[in-house]
Amino acid sequence: MTTLSPYPAVIIKKPQKTAVPIVVSSPHSGEKYCPDFLEATRLSLRELQQTEDRFVDRLFEYAPEMGGTLLTTEFPRVWCDVNRDCRELDPGMFRPALSNEGLVQSAKVRAGFGVIPRCASQGRPIYTHCLPLEEVQRRLQLGWLPYHEALTTLLEGLRKQFGTVILLEAHSMPRLPQARACDMVVGDVHGKSCAPDLTETVEHYLLQLGYEVRRNVPYSGGYITSHYGRPAEGIHAVQLEICRSRYLNAATLQPSRGFQQVQSDMAGLLDTLANFAEDRLYARQAQEIS
Repeated sequence: MTTLSPYPAVIIKKPQKTAVPIVVSSPHSGEKYCPDFLEATRLSLRELQQTEDRFVDRLFEYAPEMGGTLLTTEFPRVWCDVNRDCRELDPGMFRPALSNEGLVQSAKVRAGFGVIPRCASQGRPIYTHCLPLEEVQRRLQLGWLPYHEALTTLLEGLRKQFGTVILLEAHSMPRLPQARACDMVVGDVHGKSCAPDLTETVEHYLLQLGYEVRRNVPYSGGYITSHYGRPAEGIHAVQLEICRSRYLNAATLQPSRGFQQVQSDMAGLLDTLANFAEDRLYARQAQEIS
């Protein structure tokens, strides 16, 4: 059976200077498709590429130079979506069918967007046939588990080192259909995944740059943000959705003229987050001394 080798399941780009407690997660920017998947799908390569958070990892490529850590995938989200619970599986996708016991039948699964997706965007079926049952463990072992093991290790290590850590969960989104323009959506699971002043700091920074920003609508935060965001324990997770029209040419699926500006602005955001984390550290130290 063909595997993803020689492509690594995840890519960890560690700090190139003194570390700061920031992890940028870009779970949907993978764009390397293994041959057996391409043989099994009914969709064209371009249709598959349109499901990616294309080049989001490159928007944050300066994170290691600034002391942050960048975590991303090489495999695409349509092969394995690590921003889902590993139990979010559609039993009917496989032959023989999976047992329902222990599975999470969420709205995402019912729509075809589980950890092993049945559909691409706009409800288009990915496959012409059911997948063999062994694909479940293969993809979870090669994709989902390494990503979450890496993310857990990174967050816990930085939390122990600094007392607090910020997880920036980076995604892209299509242009929203509402009348008012929206460039960015900041998600904190309706105040549950991070300290309120962190959300306000991110919003304020983006608004100062002239971006149209919304909070939690229509994206409040996916599995990674909600699962890892534990502000009471010092892990603050915030999701950022960036409108693709700001940096991506929809016709060519290549960076547009706006790419460098957005990339520069995201470097500024990381600097803002580093300052926020530093202020938190000083405040905690002062409280301990007093």
